Amino acid sequence: MRRRIFALLRPIGIVRPSRHPLAMQTHWAIDLGTTNSLIARWQGTHAETVALEGIVDFEPAWQTPLVPTVVFFEDHNKGYIGKQALAADELMRNAFAGRLTPFARSFKRVLARASQQSVAEYGHVPITARQCATVFLKELLDVTAQRERNLTAHSIPKWNVPRRFVAWARREGLVNDLTMTVPVDSFEAYRMELQNIARKLGVQRFKTIDEPVAAALGYGVDLTDDRNLLVVDFGGGTLDIAVVRTNLEQTPGSRSVGPGHRKAELIAARGIELGGETVDEWVCEMACAKLSVHADKMRPSIRAQAESVKKELSGKVLTTDETYFRLQGMDPLHVSRKEFLETLEAHGLYSMLERVTNAALEDARHRLSVADLDAILLVGGSTLLPGVRDLFERLFGANRVHYWEPFEAVVKGAAIYGAGYYVDQIIHHDYSIRVYSDTLQRPEYELLIRRGTPYPTPDGFQTRYYAVAPRQTLFSLPVCEVGLAGRMSLGWKRRANGHDYWVPEGNEEAECVATLNEGDATRINPPGTDSRARLRIDFTIDDSRYLCATVHDLLRDRDIHTNERVLRLR
Repeated sequence: MRRRIFALLRPIGIVRPSRHPLAMQTHWAIDLGTTNSLIARWQGTHAETVALEGIVDFEPAWQTPLVPTVVFFEDHNKGYIGKQALAADELMRNAFAGRLTPFARSFKRVLARASQQSVAEYGHVPITARQCATVFLKELLDVTAQRERNLTAHSIPKWNVPRRFVAWARREGLVNDLTMTVPVDSFEAYRMELQNIARKLGVQRFKTIDEPVAAALGYGVDLTDDRNLLVVDFGGGTLDIAVVRTNLEQTPGSRSVGPGHRKAELIAARGIELGGETVDEWVCEMACAKLSVHADKMRPSIRAQAESVKKELSGKVLTTDETYFRLQGMDPLHVSRKEFLETLEAHGLYSMLERVTNAALEDARHRLSVADLDAILLVGGSTLLPGVRDLFERLFGANRVHYWEPFEAVVKGAAIYGAGYYVDQIIHHDYSIRVYSDTLQRPEYELLIRRGTPYPTPDGFQTRYYAVAPRQTLFSLPVCEVGLAGRMSLGWKRRANGHDYWVPEGNEEAECVATLNEGDATRINPPGTDSRARLRIDFTIDDSRYLCATVHDLLRDRDIHTNERVLRLR
């Protein structure tokens, strides 16, 4: 029916011969942050952030339109977000003292680890991190779509009823093409959560990009020549540091977003869960320690003001070099910039920054040296903390450190990527096979894919041989994703067979390991007979990050599975 209407309209010049520019050229991007989020679009020639009236809170120093990543629920499936949610929480905070409220913040951290964990409640019914993310993104996309519809309506004369009908029929204004950013050390489960939510909300084309890679694309440095970039993405919840190479090349099949085909290659990346919210907790503890009495009673009020106090103490100009917390029924609690700096130093902020930076550079040493870096790009609100810029200028020289795009680079880069910028990425986590050690009488992990491996890999990238026990008819090979969980390294040890093994200590296993294909099994016929190798498995990684396996039965000299996708890697 819709095609027939378009066919009738086309001869009288109401419908353009080619597709409408909005549908062809608009690519949306969301940088879902722990504290603040941004939305941007690519529309033909450039990426721009979008200020959504009513829900954005303009950052005072840079006037960036930030959407606070918070939700205040009206019911279980709807709520206020951004600035409106903060206002609602301010009005209702005292009514919910001491228990979970309809107000949710910091749900990104929980979504990445345990999406079904409760982070708020409405009417005494728990609300999960997944529900929070879904409502937040739904409201964000709805406000965006309404804005686009209003702009379209204003651009079409009221008398042009057929054109208005076409805009409605084509569902113009809806976000159908979306790219979202993810921290480099997040697990594949986090990407899948975002993808499933986007699909549920009607997004037709969805992809993700690592936050530091997006920052490299969106920072505004000259990319008309080869560039080696160190990206420091220090936001509200995570610290990500990556080494990225950008260049121009003819990339078959990619869409151009300018002269030639631009390409970015992720060489190395490290990330830990450290961000502005961590610093807010440090500020809260510092302030509570100054109270001789009533510290526990005043803690909620102090924690609510910690972020604004942090920002004031991080500013370049303070007339009195101190600020204060407002405490109900008590005198203001004054804190100085000197106390703030001592707190940052005492918690090891600068040493952690340097350790993660050195770890990323060590991972990249086979490709380039520190001298090869053309620029160090500082991204994220936490790079504005005092001493952070000074640290990187001391390490790399002031002439190489850039800091003019702390908030918008990531989301702009994601929009550029969505428009067709080709990116070569790497596998961010180690992947291992869980095996049972007869010596230790417990499971251990055999390294299969090392973090930093570029993909796609050639055929026969990894080959392993496995025995099948007598009378065994089912063979399973649990593949595990092994992250560092904030550690700089894990204790992999090489054995005589040439493979690396890791035996977790303490709570390492619970924090670092996620088993991805528990329950998958291959039927063996005839059953196993002795201890000799029975199966040969050839592993490869395809261009969509899937681990593929060819399982060959050595006894029968035939393939049981051929290049079958096992699971998607991160």
